[in-house]
Amino acid sequence: MKLERIAIQEFKQFAGRIVIDDLEPGLNLFVGPNEAGKSTIAEAVRVVFLERYKASHLKDLLPWGKASGQPSVEVSFNLDGTACRLSKQFVTRQRCELTIGQSVFGEDEAEDKLAALLGFSRAARGPLKAENAGVPGLLWVQQGGTQEMRDSTGHAAQYLRDALSQLSGSNESAGEDALIVAVQRELRQLLTARTQKSTGPLAEAEQTLAGLTEDRDELEQQRLQFEENIARLATQQETFEDTERKRPWELHEQKAVLAQQRAEAAAELERGLEGLVHALKLGEAELALSLQQEQNAVELESTVARERQQLDLARAGVASIQAEYAQAAANVTQFEQASVAADRALDLANAAVTAADLRNQIGLYETESQRLEVAIQAAGQANEAVLEAARAAAAVEIDETKLKQLATLDGELTVLRARTEAAMTRIEYKLTGALSVNETTVSGDGVLRVDEEKLIGLGELGELRVIPGVSDLSAQLTELASLEAQHTQLLQALGVASLVEGELRREQWKTLVAQQKSHAGILKVHAPQGIDALRAALASAAARWQASNDRLKNLPDVSAAPPLDEARRNAGIARDALEAARKLLSLATEKRSTGVANAESLAVQLQRKEAQLSDETFCRNRAQWQTKIVEQRVQVDAQRKQHEARERELQAARLDDPVAEAKRYRASADLARGEQHQRQLRIAELRSQLETVGASGLGERLAALEARVEQATRRKEELSLRAGALSLLDEVLVDERDSAVAQLRAPLTERLGYYLRRIFPQSTIALGDDLSPATLDRYGRADTLDALSFGTREQLGILTRLAYADLLKASGRPTLLMLDDAAVHTDATRRDAIKRALLDAATRHQILVFTCHPELWDDLGVRQRAIDDLKVAV
Repeated sequence: MKLERIAIQEFKQFAGRIVIDDLEPGLNLFVGPNEAGKSTIAEAVRVVFLERYKASHLKDLLPWGKASGQPSVEVSFNLDGTACRLSKQFVTRQRCELTIGQSVFGEDEAEDKLAALLGFSRAARGPLKAENAGVPGLLWVQQGGTQEMRDSTGHAAQYLRDALSQLSGSNESAGEDALIVAVQRELRQLLTARTQKSTGPLAEAEQTLAGLTEDRDELEQQRLQFEENIARLATQQETFEDTERKRPWELHEQKAVLAQQRAEAAAELERGLEGLVHALKLGEAELALSLQQEQNAVELESTVARERQQLDLARAGVASIQAEYAQAAANVTQFEQASVAADRALDLANAAVTAADLRNQIGLYETESQRLEVAIQAAGQANEAVLEAARAAAAVEIDETKLKQLATLDGELTVLRARTEAAMTRIEYKLTGALSVNETTVSGDGVLRVDEEKLIGLGELGELRVIPGVSDLSAQLTELASLEAQHTQLLQALGVASLVEGELRREQWKTLVAQQKSHAGILKVHAPQGIDALRAALASAAARWQASNDRLKNLPDVSAAPPLDEARRNAGIARDALEAARKLLSLATEKRSTGVANAESLAVQLQRKEAQLSDETFCRNRAQWQTKIVEQRVQVDAQRKQHEARERELQAARLDDPVAEAKRYRASADLARGEQHQRQLRIAELRSQLETVGASGLGERLAALEARVEQATRRKEELSLRAGALSLLDEVLVDERDSAVAQLRAPLTERLGYYLRRIFPQSTIALGDDLSPATLDRYGRADTLDALSFGTREQLGILTRLAYADLLKASGRPTLLMLDDAAVHTDATRRDAIKRALLDAATRHQILVFTCHPELWDDLGVRQRAIDDLKVAV
């Protein structure tokens, strides 16, 4: 089978029409980026061959953004030298037509014919399912499905078996398969297929036997428990009676009383020991107080001796400090005189600098005064011009808003007068006599405007009543009168006779305002802040000139003044020397004050402490506590010895912990009583249980259950024997069938090995019952397909499909291979091997390869057809 032309219209992303012709009989390569339309073309081929044209689920084929489209696909192909054409239209106006040579098939007949030719089955309803795809589902690989082989091969297994049967000449017995199916059907009623676990009647028999056995074991356990309870009752009764004779709890209670007595004696010893501890602590505290008082007296004597030496040293230091102070005071007097002389010289130098500055300032003030006088004169002239222009402008100023209203009203009046004039009836007259018009006499030449009904008297001839022909003339006249009144009022308000006079006044006013602004600009140049500010500045400059001149006269004679820098330097040196001398004097003063204060303080402290030592009361108290120290030491030693003896006695009494002993014996007595009571309760409970079980007929029930267990065992053994026989028969039949299938698989195994050696040398592949690859044997290790890497499974998916195509081709089946983005997860070395395999297979089959990596497939020697170019070509 060779595709020659593909035409796609309004199909998913192809809103228009795209035509692919001149397809090669071998390898065809389509390239383009993601979403260019490669997978859409592959899907169009699958849909036109495999999907039912009337299927309602194909609305997703509609062109994007065009809900009213009519998706259609047309393919031309060659089948064993016969020209064929297939066209289908989906969703709306569905149609299907298949032409094979001169024969034309339509609708369902065409689709049945396609299924028979290509090797797939039509779906009864709904979308095409994977199990219906058959040979196309195996050879037409969708994007991302290259590595998936088991399902697609299984769905095409029957077609592959037919092809193998033709090639191998084997007559695979359908009857043998039917026998195997019958045996397995019977076997599956007893054992499951995968785990060989019991099911159906065998599982029920096993469950019944297990339940009966469990019930029997439970009754047997009850019987054993009954016998054990009889023995336990005798033992418990014997123990109860023996314990009642011995009454062990009474002995424990006696021991508890004795232990409690020892505990009370120990508590009495402990209270006596606490009194001794208190007395000992009190004696030690009194002794420590007496010792501390004596220690304080000794330290006071040492302090008096030490401070007497410190006072002598302090007095000697004060004499030395007095001499230092006198020398520092003399130095300060000397440096003060030098500093005063330096300050006088600095003042004279500063006066000389000030005199020079004042002379410069006097010159500047004289220049500034002259400039201000000129500016005041020019500003006065400009100010007069501004005032004159302001007066003239104020005299002719006109209200521009009212002038604009007058211009608007004047225009409206002109139009309304023209309209009124045109609407009025005009009567021109030349009279030799006189007429009366509305009782008014008219004579001579003139024009009579009839703006309202008028009565013209003709004397003896009668009279004429003239009525204006325009119905709204009176309204126009009223409006005209109103506008003329407003016009007159505006002229009076503006003080002009006409609009032209008003506009001339406005132009004159604008000219005077412009002159005023020009003179004001000149005034601002000469006097930015006004003429008064200039006069104030002139007065200020004159005052500063006078003040500077007065200060200059008051300065002393500076002819002998030294340079200012030299005077400053000398004054600074004198001040620094004076400051240093004053600091030394301050230090000497502070040192003298500190020395005198320390000496006086030491003298006062020494006098107070010597008075304390010589105090009569202090001496008497000291003699008393020295005597008391000796007595207290003897008393404390005696108390310590008594405390140690009492503590040893208490330790001996506590050695066996009488409190714990009393508690232990009381607890033992309670336990003994409690155990005897529990024993009595257990005896009553056992008697009750034995009476209940004895009356329930345990032996009879156990015998009946034993008989049922034996019957269930025989049933289970019969079914197990049947299951074993069926399993053995199934195994024999399957082995016979597999040997025949092995002969049948030989052509396929040979083709798989042919392609497999290109990537996996020295390896073999094992096939499953459905003829799909099951395991790959390499280097003596067999791996299932699931254990292989994604890339390896992808490569096996391509190679095995080429082998299946060879098998189908050899058996006369039409073949077409489509690979959508295959070999994506393949390295460069294996990709080259796959390319060689594709080129080899392309000599026997037509292959369509779609890829988004053109650079990886540019060495095939095959023209790459870009999807974008196909779109443009249409």
